[in-house]
Amino acid sequence: MGHDSLSPVAPARVRCLLLPCGKIKRSRFSAFVERLQQVKSVRLGDISPNGRPNRTMFSPLAFPTGLIVYEMLLSSPWPSQLALVPFELYREPLAIVAIADGTNWVEAGDGLDDQSVNSTESGQNPQGHYTGTETVEDLLTSVMDLKEHYPAALVHQVFIFDCDKADSAMPASLVPVPSLENSKTTTMKTVMCDLTSLLLAEMTTYAKSIQALPNIETPKPTQSDRYDTERNGVRAPQADGFSRPGSRISSIVDTRSSSPAREIERSHRASIPAHLTSTPFELSSTREGSQPRSQSIGIRPPPVTFDEIDRLPDASSTSAEVAKQRQSSKERVPVHGFGSGSFGERARNKAKGRVGVVLGSMYLLAGRWPDAIKELVDSASMAKANSDHAWHAKALDYILVCLLMCAWAGMDFEIPQICYPVGEKSSSASSKSSKHIASNSSPDVSLSNSSGAANRLVSLQNLCQLLPDLVNNILHLYVRAATFTAEQVPQVVFSESTIRLAKLLALIQVSRGTLNDRGLGAVVLNEDVPPPRDNGPSQIANFPTKSDIAAVVFRAFPASVAERPMDIRDRANILAGIASVLSKLGYHRKKAFILRELMSNLLPALIQSRKDSAAELGVHPAASLSSFDFQRPRIGRADYFDSTGSLEQGAGSFLIMICQVYGVVLSSSSYQSDSEAYQDTSRTIDGTSAETAIDNVVELVGIRALSQSDLRSFGNKHLKFDVLRSCINVSEAMPDLRGVLKFSGDLLRTAGSGIVPAIDSSDGSPDMSIEDQVRLSQNVSRTVSAARKLGLDHVEAEYWDEFLLRKVEIVKSTLAKAPTPYSKAHLEVAGELTAEKENGPFIYNPFLAKPDSSVAEAMLVAHEEAVFSVIVQNLYDFDVEIEWIKLDTSNVLLKTLTQGVVIGPYRTQTIHLIGIPKASGSLKICGCIAKIKGCRERSFPIFQTPWRAKQDGKIKRLGLSAAEKPKTRPISSNSDSVRIQRRLAPLGPIASTLAIKVIEPQPHVVIKSVSLPQSAIMLLEGETKRFTVTLHNVSTTIPVDLLLFTFTDSTMSSLPSSMINKELSSAAVYEAELSAYRNEAFRWRRQSSDQELSIAPDSDLSFEIEVLGKSNLTHGNIQIDYSHLGVSRTEVSDQFYTRQVNIPITVSIHASVSLFWNDFQPFEGDFAWRNKRQPLLNGSAHSTPPDKRQRAVSRPTTKTENRFQSLLERLGLGSHGDDHCLVLLDFRNTWPNPLSVSVQVCESLSKDQSACDPWKRAYTVHEILQPGHISRLVLLLPRLFLENPHAPVPSLNPANKRQYVVSTSKLSPDVERATRESFWYREEILKYIRASWQEDTTGRKGDISLRSLQLTLQMVQAIKLEDVAISLSLDSASHENITQNPTIAEEHDTLPTSSPPSDAVQQTGRSTYLLSTDTFLTLTSTIHNRLPHPISPLLRLQPSLLHNHSPHSALDLSKKFAFNGVLQRALPVIHAGETRVVRLGCTFLCKGEFEIGAVVEEIRLCGEESGKGGGGARARAAAGDLLGDDFLKRGSEKRRVWCTRETLRMVVRDSGAEQDEEEW
Repeated sequence: MGHDSLSPVAPARVRCLLLPCGKIKRSRFSAFVERLQQVKSVRLGDISPNGRPNRTMFSPLAFPTGLIVYEMLLSSPWPSQLALVPFELYREPLAIVAIADGTNWVEAGDGLDDQSVNSTESGQNPQGHYTGTETVEDLLTSVMDLKEHYPAALVHQVFIFDCDKADSAMPASLVPVPSLENSKTTTMKTVMCDLTSLLLAEMTTYAKSIQALPNIETPKPTQSDRYDTERNGVRAPQADGFSRPGSRISSIVDTRSSSPAREIERSHRASIPAHLTSTPFELSSTREGSQPRSQSIGIRPPPVTFDEIDRLPDASSTSAEVAKQRQSSKERVPVHGFGSGSFGERARNKAKGRVGVVLGSMYLLAGRWPDAIKELVDSASMAKANSDHAWHAKALDYILVCLLMCAWAGMDFEIPQICYPVGEKSSSASSKSSKHIASNSSPDVSLSNSSGAANRLVSLQNLCQLLPDLVNNILHLYVRAATFTAEQVPQVVFSESTIRLAKLLALIQVSRGTLNDRGLGAVVLNEDVPPPRDNGPSQIANFPTKSDIAAVVFRAFPASVAERPMDIRDRANILAGIASVLSKLGYHRKKAFILRELMSNLLPALIQSRKDSAAELGVHPAASLSSFDFQRPRIGRADYFDSTGSLEQGAGSFLIMICQVYGVVLSSSSYQSDSEAYQDTSRTIDGTSAETAIDNVVELVGIRALSQSDLRSFGNKHLKFDVLRSCINVSEAMPDLRGVLKFSGDLLRTAGSGIVPAIDSSDGSPDMSIEDQVRLSQNVSRTVSAARKLGLDHVEAEYWDEFLLRKVEIVKSTLAKAPTPYSKAHLEVAGELTAEKENGPFIYNPFLAKPDSSVAEAMLVAHEEAVFSVIVQNLYDFDVEIEWIKLDTSNVLLKTLTQGVVIGPYRTQTIHLIGIPKASGSLKICGCIAKIKGCRERSFPIFQTPWRAKQDGKIKRLGLSAAEKPKTRPISSNSDSVRIQRRLAPLGPIASTLAIKVIEPQPHVVIKSVSLPQSAIMLLEGETKRFTVTLHNVSTTIPVDLLLFTFTDSTMSSLPSSMINKELSSAAVYEAELSAYRNEAFRWRRQSSDQELSIAPDSDLSFEIEVLGKSNLTHGNIQIDYSHLGVSRTEVSDQFYTRQVNIPITVSIHASVSLFWNDFQPFEGDFAWRNKRQPLLNGSAHSTPPDKRQRAVSRPTTKTENRFQSLLERLGLGSHGDDHCLVLLDFRNTWPNPLSVSVQVCESLSKDQSACDPWKRAYTVHEILQPGHISRLVLLLPRLFLENPHAPVPSLNPANKRQYVVSTSKLSPDVERATRESFWYREEILKYIRASWQEDTTGRKGDISLRSLQLTLQMVQAIKLEDVAISLSLDSASHENITQNPTIAEEHDTLPTSSPPSDAVQQTGRSTYLLSTDTFLTLTSTIHNRLPHPISPLLRLQPSLLHNHSPHSALDLSKKFAFNGVLQRALPVIHAGETRVVRLGCTFLCKGEFEIGAVVEEIRLCGEESGKGGGGARARAAAGDLLGDDFLKRGSEKRRVWCTRETLRMVVRDSGAEQDEEEW
């Protein structure tokens, strides 16, 4: 229960003033006060009555069930309060208790080692030595000083706490109290009972002195002013030279005096203890003049007018009438009457009634409530009978308090008749009131038991029903008393009575018209009453509503200072009481209006007090704070301000409450001590915070920003500005440095937009003029500087922008690049590809792929510096100076090199911070910790995403509820978890974090040297050169055990565009990929396969790089990935990291020799036939079998011999076939010097050739090209066969190798087949032909690219071998010519005749014969299936006359040509690779020139079951076919036909005729 002078039962509390005595620490004093607070209520039955016979007037034995409730005060009431005694006796402290520390009393001689509360000014004498009380004599002297300074008090005692060794001969005024360890449960209660026993005994003497008074004057306003002037010649707050509110170290002010003429001495005795604390209103009002001021009741109409107030006369007119009456009364002659109705008798009765009211209040304080009610009822009747309205109202007020105390104690009671407003009317009128039950004048009060519980409830019900009328009656009596000058009471009496009665009405209204035990306990013990669970109607009919109660409490509103002067402390107390009642009623806006009025009244008094203090110190008011500090050398400045923390916290809470009503955006920090605030926010630069704590801070900032957005949309912004300016003014006047900083920051925060604008946006400017913003920032700087001078190093403001930090990212280092992560599979692939580099370039290199910066995880290397880019914003129009800023991290220690920066007005600025991770692991950057000048150190989360609070379009809340947090909708128990999560909650700003992976320390490699001058090289197209690169490992402890080379060049840049271009053919894409991936411009030439690929610490290693001159090559880059694995490659974990060294190379390529034109023509096989026949004519055919014949030696032709003749001589002598095609190649020399061109043709790629040199048996053709000339080279190339010439064009990029792709080709199937066929035959041709050039003068040489070969459909037909080869030959009809080869199937249809002569059939060419008529011949048809699947053929022979293709000639052919069998026959299935020989007997009957052709037609499509090798009629397209089978089958699902390439031509002559052989 705290101190509440406006409690409804305040008149029933005995005030006990607690003061520190002697040498006592502040903490111990507070602990001792807490022990006394626990036993503040004392039961009369536990008190031993005083043994003196003349002190039994208030004996506890008369009413053992009564209770005495103490109100512990830590400061004396101010004079205006004490001036109301004995009209309101409860305002006077009746007991003065000095608290001493028993440990200091027993153990003397110790110095002051802690903050202490001393009895004089800081416990010092003029010499500066401490003079604490240490003996019994000193304590007794302190008691005498207490009696001298507080003579009106009844009891003066010294409690010596923690005094376990008390002397039995100790004086009665010294009360030893054992320590808490040695105390029993009843120890403190016994001490308070002894104190109460002495108090009740002394109250008897005081009551008898009251009874002896002939009359008690009603306190007048003038008396209050005179009392203050006479007794406060030196004002209390200025007694120590400084008017500091809430100062715990101040001198004792004597507020009591035995006579009005006595004044207070300014120098006090050192043994008298000082106040521990004072009330928040312990400030003197403005200096008053020496003349007493006239002060009236001050009843001013509230905002809600009343009839009683409207009928009040004007104050000025009333004063004039009173002066006039006084002037006229001097001329009158007084006439004294006799008898009961005379004037003297009325005066005596009035005086007796007033004395009875005072005695009744004493019985009320003594806990004897029945006696108090009896005495007050009689006194109220006398006051009523004699029209003593003020005392009548006071008696009724006391009776109401007695009834409340009886009800709280659980006693049954009856309401006296005097309380009813109809008591003076007739019985008939009284009978009309059905809700009030009258009682006798002497009420019966008894302890409630089981049988009387119902009566007590009925009494409480009746009291609640009567209370509105009783309150109106009491207030009406005060109003009536104000109409008489002699009966006017001070404004504070009426106002405080009104507030106490309104509090009681508000309590019952909040409790729905009931007054139960909980409500009574709240009234007596100052506890909060919980609101009822349901908001139902009041249980009492016609009970005042909240608005009616608000109208009642507004009657207590004091008049202005100009009209009715009042002590500022009384005015502040009244306004605070009104605000308290309005708060209970829920009228927060009205409460805020009253609190603003309170601030406006306090501000002049605080300013004047500060001026007065500065005047006494002889300094300027602005320097009074610093001057005051130097007056206390023994107590530190920070210690002094820490001692006032509790009261500043109370004043701050009061100002914060006002701001909350108006919807001011307040900071999260509250009024806490400097040490606590510093401990909450201080972190060392090298320290780290827990991840959970950082997450909580980030979440808290988001929630706070969301709640502040609701406050910004509530209320008027300019009204908020005015409230905050008033709070700043009050804090400056106190002076409260924390309050000045807090409300200055809150004003800037409220003026801000509260949004997260885009980094490049111009939104978010504050709604305040630039001059006001600059003035507030300067005010913060001045206040912080003043705090520094006073030693308050941690008194700082809260920064006003939650979104200071916008972005944090890692800046790429120019010294060493960030490491790149790779998986173990990449390492294995890189090892395999590196091993195959000598044979062929790899297609895909995982180290060549650039990591995606948008999704790649940021990485740092332990113990290496990293640069972070921090983007901060300042949305205000003044500079913000950041003293230092560092990164706020978790999990891994990151040492940040702090730096300061000044952010200009209204801008976004980038700061670069250097951080060094101290270990490996997962580093999380949640924001920055910054110390802004004038503001405390705090953490700022990262708000990168723009955010603006979304306003609800529907108005769902009105009044102050609009500023409250919106409630979530109730969710039924049947709702699932998914629906529970979908609550209607607004989305606040999202704070982002930066996750960084810190890896183990890695080496650092730099390029030491490159053998190329200026890293540039010049090449001819096709030329290769080599250069050397030397690397140096800068690290002194970490070696490099992994080196991977990756090359890129300018020719690769066209590949992405080729891949994107959908119109580009697959062959063109293949050429681009081949040029980029296969024909690499750069290659690493390893000296040996076991070359060491590691660089020791602080060592060098050289590498040899080869460059190939390619067209369109302008520059290249050598990327060397290096790392320290620490283990072998097979033991690498799932992931490893590499760094890169890039070597840019500039390349200049000049044209040399290029292929200008090409052509392929058919070539007859007669040359090969003659070359084969020549050995037979020479007679060597039988000596050497054909399979043992030596191959022709391949040799290069000389430049003087006939190159074509030498080629013809070679035909037919090799192991290859006889079919060749003619190749024509035109080369052009674009180099300014002659170049020698060499073209090699490999006639066969059989398996028996040397693997090391496949071109060993190739023949070479040389030609010297002059500059700018074009030369044609003629070559013979064997005809080629491809099993699947329609296979899809492959892609060298693995990403394009997909199985199922929808065709987007716009070509027809026939065109697509032709394109594919041309592509594959060109690839096959390039395997047989290669070309090179050489400059004889310089020795430079290179290769000529033949990739520009172009094949037309006719060229393809000249090159390709037929799928089904058909050959015809003629032999004489003899069985000896039948081939016995088992692999060749034969079919015979010959004539059984004898063998003709050998010269009957002469072969003049491979397909030409010279025959004689009537010669039996055998026509042999050889069919060879080169397809990979079987065919079911139909052979059709087509004889005809040469040069006669008339359709009528076939009718005459049967007369000229005879054959045995049929010309058209179906053959058995010919499997893949099988040859079928068909023989047909025939003869020519006449001479002439004949021609026989053959056609093989596919009868049916052979299924898979008909083949031996498992191949079906159609081979399925490859898995990577981009077009698929369906596309190529369009138009090809028909039987195929194959024709013989060369027809069989015959010249038939008559038998015996001689002809010139040369003619044929």
